[in-house]
Amino acid sequence: MKALLIAEKPSLMRDIQKVYNKITLPYTIDFTSFVGHVVELKEPHEYHAEWKKWSLDLLPMMPTKYEFRVKKSAYKVYKDIETLLKTNQYDFIINACDAGMEGENIFYSFYKKARCTLPVKRFWTSQTTDTAIRHSLEHLIDENDEMIRNLRNAAMYRMIFDWLVGLNLTRAATVKGGRTIKVGRVMTPTLAIVVKRELEIRDFVPTPYFQLELDTGELKALWFDPIAKTNKLDSLEAAQVIQTKLASTAFVKQIETERKTIFAPSLHSLLELQKEANKFYGFTSAETLKIAQSLYEKKLITYPRTESKHLPTAFAKTIAHQLQVAASLPQFEQVAKHILNNEAHIQKTMYVKRYVDDKKLTDHHAITITDVSVGKKSLTPAEVKIYELIVKRLLAIFLPPYVLDKTNVLLLCGEHHFKASGNTVIDKGYTVLYEAQKRKEERPLPLLKEGQQLNVQSSQILSKMTEPPARYTDSTLLDAMFHAGRFVEDKTLQAILKDAEGIGTSATRAEIMEKLLSIGMMTREGKSLAATDFGIDVIRSLGEHDVVSPVLTAVWSKKLKDIVDGSLSSRQFYTDMQQFIHDTTGKMKALEMAVAEKEVVILGKCVTCGDSVVEGFKGYNCTNKSCKFYISKSLMKGKITPTDMKKLLAGKETREILFTWKSGKKGKAKLKLNGEKLEFLFTPSRQQKK
Repeated sequence: MKALLIAEKPSLMRDIQKVYNKITLPYTIDFTSFVGHVVELKEPHEYHAEWKKWSLDLLPMMPTKYEFRVKKSAYKVYKDIETLLKTNQYDFIINACDAGMEGENIFYSFYKKARCTLPVKRFWTSQTTDTAIRHSLEHLIDENDEMIRNLRNAAMYRMIFDWLVGLNLTRAATVKGGRTIKVGRVMTPTLAIVVKRELEIRDFVPTPYFQLELDTGELKALWFDPIAKTNKLDSLEAAQVIQTKLASTAFVKQIETERKTIFAPSLHSLLELQKEANKFYGFTSAETLKIAQSLYEKKLITYPRTESKHLPTAFAKTIAHQLQVAASLPQFEQVAKHILNNEAHIQKTMYVKRYVDDKKLTDHHAITITDVSVGKKSLTPAEVKIYELIVKRLLAIFLPPYVLDKTNVLLLCGEHHFKASGNTVIDKGYTVLYEAQKRKEERPLPLLKEGQQLNVQSSQILSKMTEPPARYTDSTLLDAMFHAGRFVEDKTLQAILKDAEGIGTSATRAEIMEKLLSIGMMTREGKSLAATDFGIDVIRSLGEHDVVSPVLTAVWSKKLKDIVDGSLSSRQFYTDMQQFIHDTTGKMKALEMAVAEKEVVILGKCVTCGDSVVEGFKGYNCTNKSCKFYISKSLMKGKITPTDMKKLLAGKETREILFTWKSGKKGKAKLKLNGEKLEFLFTPSRQQKK
């Protein structure tokens, strides 16, 4: 028996091959790999020539059969693997793409395009350690396994559904709006969330208010109305009147203390890791995913594209291996060794449903470190930060809870009440791991007794203004997408959104945000995300269309999840999908779109003809229609920004850009124009051939 193993990336192929060479299996394996997606769904005109025209009369476009084409950037990879299959020397194929819906999509898109009929076995693992790879090689899953089959069907239908929604609604909106308007199942409701906040900020009218602060020397307290439950006064005059009636002493009328016991948070899903990395280090969600993927490929963490925050019981039984790795790190040695010295407590923690629960697993478990030590591996400063966040989450679950007393004191001064609050830490618990990231030290109140008299030293009126809501950051927008049920009032729809875990997935939310930024519907202002005028116009024009609401994507995500669970047939999904595309495209065609024309920004003079070069949707082109000068915004997965383009046209070098070669190898280089052609400029330590 002989098999051809196809990995998703060359790095994973090499890892598997290394383990394979050390073991004995009842069959032999040849190895090859993709470079991510090698095929994609055909463009409309490749089905029917007339579909090349952007016309409302042709919508909706719905092929009777969906077909694939080879991606230009992956043509050689596709042909090489196709040639291998045509040798007829293999009895079966091993699908070693990433274990998840997208991995199924990558493999079976190729499988269908290549018209392959060989049986398929699934290599499935959430780790790339030698032990995990060996176990997966020795326990391949049959392609007819119910979970695998359902996941494969859901992956295919998600791709088709997004193609239909994106193409039909984008074309309808573009024709109606007079400029390119991208519409997407997840992208558009995400934009709507940001637009809603942006309009709240723009429409916000600051309102003055006043507070009266009392200082006893031992503590400061604010005037408080115990009936209205407010410490704000509407006018300066009202504050001044109260100030004139204050006595020289105040009495402690009431002391309320509540003890808070806060256990360590669950382990990281990708969403939680992205939020934490943005909060502590300002990493964008896309940057965090990229860093986590690199750590995964270095075998240091488990599969990062996961929705789960729990570990499976089987993994939990050997958690001491991960704790030993943590103990090998100088910064965590003391804490990890203390945990390891109490085996009974480790086992007890592994029975806590907050952290270990087979019923709450998705296709992958929570992100945690593997049993591979960092050792002499070379990590970037960013990789160290992300790795340490993951280590801390693991160690935290074995440490005591954070315990503090929250105290509220109500004072009576004359006839008026004043309130002061403070926190007293009883046990730092797991937060000792996060001392460097603490925002503020807890401020305890002095020891007081009810009835105690305090001398008033001074009082002052504080003049303040109400503030608009804060713009979204990567962290808060990720959270808003996950908790999208907050944006709908219907309880049933809220439940659907909760069950679907909001809009998008941990693996796609970062990509959606970056796409909105790249097409000019959103912009970054420091760490904040703001909707542009273009984005606002699009959402206003779409009005109440289904595609604006997070309910749309949640309902269809739920249907895809039902396919995976086996409670919805693929046939029924396809029938529902066809009807939905007809209905929503019809609604889009009936809309009146009012979108301002895109402002044309001249980036420089064309090196060919001297006319102006401007930014287009996918690249930079000369305004002279007879001139063929054009540079794509994306080159070997590297992004060429308008600033880069300005430098190129001025005869200067760009910043260093990260490129990915066909082999999968990555490297940084600067770009410079030599005539009309782009040249790569490598630093001496990074020289490599294109």
